[in-house]
Amino acid sequence: MIRTPSERDGLALELVAVAASVLAREPDGATLREFLCTSMATCLQVPLVAIASVHEGEVSALVGSTLLPERQSTRTLRAIMHTAATRRECLLSNEALDVIPGTCVAPQMLGWGSVVAVPVAHHAGHPLAVLLVAARSEHAFDAILLRALTIVSEQLAVAVDRAELLGRLAEWSNGMEALLAFSGSVHRHREPEALVQEMVEHASRFLKADGGYAGLTSVGEHGETRLVSTSYWSQNHWRRLPRTWARREGIPGRVLEHEFAYLTADYPADSARDQELVDHDGVHYAVCVPLRDASHQVVGFLELHRTIERAPFTWNDASFLEALADTTAMAIENSRLVTALASKNAEVRQLFALHADRIEEERQHIARELHDEAGQALVGVKLALQVLSRVLPSDTPHVRAPLDELRLQVNQATARFRQLARRLRPPALDQHGLAAALAQLVHDTEQRGGFAVHLEVDGLDQRRFPLHETAVFRIVQEALTNVTAHAGATEVRVSVGETAQRLLVRVSDDGCGFDITRSQSGLGLRGIAERAHQLGGLCDVASQPGTGTVVSVQLPLT
Repeated sequence: MIRTPSERDGLALELVAVAASVLAREPDGATLREFLCTSMATCLQVPLVAIASVHEGEVSALVGSTLLPERQSTRTLRAIMHTAATRRECLLSNEALDVIPGTCVAPQMLGWGSVVAVPVAHHAGHPLAVLLVAARSEHAFDAILLRALTIVSEQLAVAVDRAELLGRLAEWSNGMEALLAFSGSVHRHREPEALVQEMVEHASRFLKADGGYAGLTSVGEHGETRLVSTSYWSQNHWRRLPRTWARREGIPGRVLEHEFAYLTADYPADSARDQELVDHDGVHYAVCVPLRDASHQVVGFLELHRTIERAPFTWNDASFLEALADTTAMAIENSRLVTALASKNAEVRQLFALHADRIEEERQHIARELHDEAGQALVGVKLALQVLSRVLPSDTPHVRAPLDELRLQVNQATARFRQLARRLRPPALDQHGLAAALAQLVHDTEQRGGFAVHLEVDGLDQRRFPLHETAVFRIVQEALTNVTAHAGATEVRVSVGETAQRLLVRVSDDGCGFDITRSQSGLGLRGIAERAHQLGGLCDVASQPGTGTVVSVQLPLT
């Protein structure tokens, strides 16, 4: 490239100055490699300057001053740089046909005349990166230029060490944020499918994975256990990728079979690979761990991927993912228990609703029987006694007096039967609607309880569903019964109103009240709450000792 010694000296000085200028900016690792490659290629006027990181002996994160060659050539570059890192010495081939030391590759095979690969090592001698420079002409690198490249590599070692330290601190900070966010999510009730997807997202952030997926166990048609996943996480979004693995099928199937973490440093060559992930996502490294529940049964899996530009996964990464997977498995188990409990509660509410409906039907039947059968029988007895009283001689007071007493008892029994029938199922509720039934209930309560009851009804002009009318009537009836039995109140206010979407019920008293935090709800209040929940409504009880009690209920009309 440069013929005269003075020009070579000047080029070497310029190269060192350019490198020092880039390193003085203290960029992050990726920016450092990109800027240095571009600046050095411009300074040396060469087709390619490349830098690759070295992590645990593996070459990764290859960056070049121009677009890197095709995949096969890129692998050759990695092999050259890996040799330089392993041997910890500069590799030089100054002629197109000379094989690069430690390899089977000559510069001409890659379209170059000269190639040099210089390891970048820290003070203890361990390689951090490799710097590769390729020139079109032969004998492009003399001793002066090689010395300049060595100086650049020494400067680069300090910058790479610093950038990696800052990068680890940033990764640790981002990872902690991800773990805290994930910890918050697992403590909320989430569906198992959502939990495993969040696990993939947060684990990918923490370990800087390029993609991944997770799945849960399911039972096949013949009772066999299999793993199922629906989507793949890549480039910060999910794309649909349905997959099912039986035991020993694919990497997840192997994890299901052996119940142990699985690592591969050459995913494209692994017999358990998913070829679509190789072709579409460039997966080169993979780690997969099982999700185990409290009984150590596999309930799912987590698999993360990296491309060849990144470092391979380690067993430390697998240990971290196993801990994360155990936490997720516990959250999944809790979620399923909560779902099962909610299902049982729904069944109980359905049974309560059925029971309440049957009780209401039975009350209606008994009320009708009391009115139609027993009531009419008593009316017949009353009429018979009246006829008997008329035919008795007037000079038989010893017979007439007991007869009159019997007639009085029959009248009282008839009144009691009518009152009992109204309490079981007020005829006004079926004949005239909720407002009339509530007015009758309030009147009866005042007569029986000895306190004033104020009723306010708003917007009940239209007849509602019988279920809603019955529920509101029973809620008010139960609340007034509680006031009569426990409150010692002098005044009670009942308001029932209707909005476009809800029925609103409020019963308040000026009685003794109670401490809600210490007292357990009795059957009456529980019955009110269950009736509200049966119709998808809400029930709230507010009370304090000495301030009375307020029962509020909202029932949806849709």
